[in-house]
Amino acid sequence: MITTVAIFIPLLGALLVALLPDERRIIQPVALGVAAVPLALVLYIYVAFGSNLDAPALSQSYTWIESLGIGYRVGLDGLGFGMFFLAAFLTLIAVIAAWDVQRNLKQYYAILFLAEVGMLGVFAAQDLILFYVFFELTLIPMYLLVGMWGDENRRPAAIKFFIYTFLGSTIMLGGFLTLGILAGTFALEELTGGGGLGRTAQILIAAPIIFGLAVKVPVVPLHSWLPDVYLSSPISTNVVLSGVLPKLGTIGILKIAIPLLPQGVEPYLPYIAAFGALNIIYGAFAAFMQTDLKALVAYSSIGTLGFILLGAASFNAMGLNGAVLQQVTHGLYSALLFILVGIIAARTGTRRIADMGGLALSMPWVGGLLALGALAAMGLPGLAVFVSEVMSLLGGFDAHPVQGTVAALGVILSAMYFLYMLARTIFGPLRRPEWQGLRDAGPAEMAAIVPPAALLLILGIFPALLVNIQRPAVELVLSVIGGG
Repeated sequence: MITTVAIFIPLLGALLVALLPDERRIIQPVALGVAAVPLALVLYIYVAFGSNLDAPALSQSYTWIESLGIGYRVGLDGLGFGMFFLAAFLTLIAVIAAWDVQRNLKQYYAILFLAEVGMLGVFAAQDLILFYVFFELTLIPMYLLVGMWGDENRRPAAIKFFIYTFLGSTIMLGGFLTLGILAGTFALEELTGGGGLGRTAQILIAAPIIFGLAVKVPVVPLHSWLPDVYLSSPISTNVVLSGVLPKLGTIGILKIAIPLLPQGVEPYLPYIAAFGALNIIYGAFAAFMQTDLKALVAYSSIGTLGFILLGAASFNAMGLNGAVLQQVTHGLYSALLFILVGIIAARTGTRRIADMGGLALSMPWVGGLLALGALAAMGLPGLAVFVSEVMSLLGGFDAHPVQGTVAALGVILSAMYFLYMLARTIFGPLRRPEWQGLRDAGPAEMAAIVPPAALLLILGIFPALLVNIQRPAVELVLSVIGGG
């Protein structure tokens, strides 16, 4: 029952917060308490069951629609555990970082908790239809978080996000229904290996599933909704939008498309790797061109997601382990950078890179942690992204040398634009005299930025903390797909 409790505690929290008086001093401590519960349960699962997550553990299974073989089936394995943890962790960070939400705070938290139910549910779902239900459950809350609390461009950005992701998930559902009906079940365990379907059927079914998941990642050129949404969202919404939402697509590739349709996915692997490399290169060049600090971080995120695609397309242990780990490391650095950008914009009144300079002199904590986040994003050894990127690159290069070589160029490009960004924002003399007395990060802001920064350091030094959890599950997938 512990998995189900962790998933649905935020739903009770949403109801509780909605009933509270609309006063920040009352709402925020309650919201913090609610957000802490799923994270505490996840940490308990890690300590008590972390060595036994090769197959779904802590599972619950109840019949939902018996005639169609649809059930409420949830459980945690090594493929989903890291993101289950990250969703709970970043929701708590988002609650702390909601200082820029000045109106209707209790409604904001209630909707955020509804989104958390969907996110946690996706990473634990062991049934295709249940996966889709949780997948869609994130759509309306995210639309509202952007459309109601974003900036002046929030409504067109939210509508664009809704249209893209709804159409993508609808196409994906067509593939799910076809697979489940032909195989006679929607249970992931029974569908593993193809559910008895032949190669041709698997190839045809894999196409809409991969496409729908690619929209959510998003894969270039299906990405145009992402920069608009990231730029228009408040800080705390950016935390979950950047850190968790794209992984609803990547986890679908890793947990559903590959193990359930191994013969069907195989012909698409070179193209998935190519789109991964395209994401990396496009994201790097687009980031180079940005004058807005937040836009630079948004496009860098598109690039880093490409490494997950490259590793997933490798069909080997190194690449798949790198892809699974990259989901977590990307979420940590992107959440950290978006919070820091928000703090800088609030203090200076601008996000224009050309207007900044020397900010570390007046805000040493913000400047130092921005440097750490940027160094992590470019894959500096000793920080968590380095481990996952190297694994994804090595695995991807082994399977697809051309795509892997192109992707490696993206690592160099990311170092160039991030170093340029740091040189223009936090180093050098103060560009404006009035910024001499800018206030550094306060206690609430430090509470939001220190934990993800610490995890980037910890996982960079001790990557086995997660790799050892996910490796048995990856090996199980490899045994099904015949990878090495």
